[in-house]
Amino acid sequence: MVGGRTLATACTVAIVLAMASCDDSDNSSGSSVASSVVATSTTTAATTTVEITSTTEVPTTPAPTTAPAPTTVAPTIAPTTAPASTACPTGTPLPGAATNLVGISGDIDGDTLNDVVTSYSLDGVPHVHATLAAGGDSDAEVPIGNADTVSIQFMDFDHSLGAAVPPPVAVLAIGPTKAGTAVGAFLTLTPKYCIRVWHNNTTDDTLFTFRISAEPIYQGLQCDGAAGSINHSLTTAEQNPGGDWAVTLQPFGHNFTTVELHPVQNITVPYDPDIQHEYGDLTSCGITLFP
Repeated sequence: MVGGRTLATACTVAIVLAMASCDDSDNSSGSSVASSVVATSTTTAATTTVEITSTTEVPTTPAPTTAPAPTTVAPTIAPTTAPASTACPTGTPLPGAATNLVGISGDIDGDTLNDVVTSYSLDGVPHVHATLAAGGDSDAEVPIGNADTVSIQFMDFDHSLGAAVPPPVAVLAIGPTKAGTAVGAFLTLTPKYCIRVWHNNTTDDTLFTFRISAEPIYQGLQCDGAAGSINHSLTTAEQNPGGDWAVTLQPFGHNFTTVELHPVQNITVPYDPDIQHEYGDLTSCGITLFP
């Protein structure tokens, strides 16, 4: 993405515009683990109706009929730049009653200025708050894991090698569960510059979450750099009776805060003593949960 306060979605996958609302209170109550649910994306192409008014006269011979020119519908293309910035309608400062505050700084809106993202707990519920360097606050509940807070770090999800202006970073939130497992979720800004947890592209708009497990069946997230970008896939690995492994890769991208799932890949890999680190952790993503 190029330009100040722009949001990029420079993933190598095809993406479909699904503009998400900035109010997390309506949609944050439910969550689903994306590695076990494949969402269905529906795109409605716009059509143009041309109304033609004609005048009829009584001819001595039948008038030739001319068929109207066919309507051409352009393919839907996801925007590469965000609309002009406006204040987040739900923006509020960090609440005074917040506890367990942990802040990190990075560019989440694409203006090359460091913004502040803070994880905290309020009334036992994990939250992530964003304060933009150019002004504006927004907040999202992140109800994942079994703790009252989440850990956060930035991920260069939309990495674009050689871009004049680096794309904004995404926020990866990790919620702990039992030992050896965790739940993850991503957050970015909506077109109105409100931070929001990614949602599935489904009618119920459930949260997009994924499991990370160092226990069989292994599950995780794989970040694979290729051709100047980074491909992301949810992974599972289950051992076959013969000793090799049935591996499933679920590639995905995003359009602002809506997730777009791509075709699943099923492969078989030979026995490998390091299989857990390859498919049951955050692999090549700049962080390891289970050394």
